[in-house]
Amino acid sequence: MTSYVTLTPEDVARTLGTSPWWVREQARRGRIPHLRVGRGQIRFLPEHVDALFRLITVDCVAEDAKPAVTTSSDLSALGPTVKSLAAHRRRPHVAGDRQLS
Repeated sequence: MTSYVTLTPEDVARTLGTSPWWVREQARRGRIPHLRVGRGQIRFLPEHVDALFRLITVDCVAEDAKPAVTTSSDLSALGPTVKSLAAHRRRPHVAGDRQLS
């Protein structure tokens, strides 16, 4: 029989320098591989931790490789949506509203 070394969320959190809650939450959401044993206890194998490190690693991008970003502050072409109109509709029951007729 093969023996496996399993790690608790606390062990993984200590390795990452983060909270055990964050590690558990990532496992619950299915973002990182893990084992479920017993009454929903979460455990990790060393290869799960390696996969987690690969998942959260941010690659460096060269300064000249970044695309030029042009922004425009003119959003009038978008126009209002049904949802935004409903959100900004006046509420006549608000005291002190000058637009009450």
